[in-house]
Amino acid sequence: MSKVSKLVLVVCALLLVAAGIWSLAPRPAATPELQIAESLQEAADYAQAGRVSSMMDLISNDFKSGMMNKARMQLLLTQAKRSGQGVRYDVRVAPPRVLPSADGNPDQRVVFTAASVLGDGSETLWGGNQLTLVMRKETRRHNLIYTEPHWRVISIANMPPLPGESSE
Repeated sequence: MSKVSKLVLVVCALLLVAAGIWSLAPRPAATPELQIAESLQEAADYAQAGRVSSMMDLISNDFKSGMMNKARMQLLLTQAKRSGQGVRYDVRVAPPRVLPSADGNPDQRVVFTAASVLGDGSETLWGGNQLTLVMRKETRRHNLIYTEPHWRVISIANMPPLPGESSE
C-alpha cells in the first residue's frame, strides 16, 4: 500500500472517530415550550399529509376528554379521512402559549393554542377557536433504539366535536 493510500485511510479513520465523538456529545436540552411547539407542528404536518396514525403520536395513551379516548379519536379521524378522499386539507396550528401545570407537576403543562382544518375552498371544517390542552412529558422510541422525551396531550378542555361525533 502506498504512503498516500495509508494517509487517506488515517484521515478517514480520524474523521469517523471525530464524527462519532461529536454525535455522542451532550447537547443542551430544548425547553419544554420548544418541545411542545415542535410536537404540535409535527402533528399538524402529519395531519396535513393524511397520516392519522403518525399524527396520533401527539396523543397520550392515557388521553381522556369527556367521553373521548385515544382509540375513539383515532377511529373518528380515520373515518373522516376515508370519507374525505380527494379533498386537500390545510391544517393550521397557532403558536402555543405554555404555562406550568396548576398542580406544580414539572412533567405537565397547560397549553393554549388554536388549531383548524380548512377544506379546498378555505372554509373551516374543524376548529378555529382556542384550545386548552394539558400535555405531559413522556418518552418515545427514536430509530427503534433510543428513547427521547416527547410531549403528549392527555386532555383537551374545550375540544369541538370531531367529524362523525355526535355533539350532544
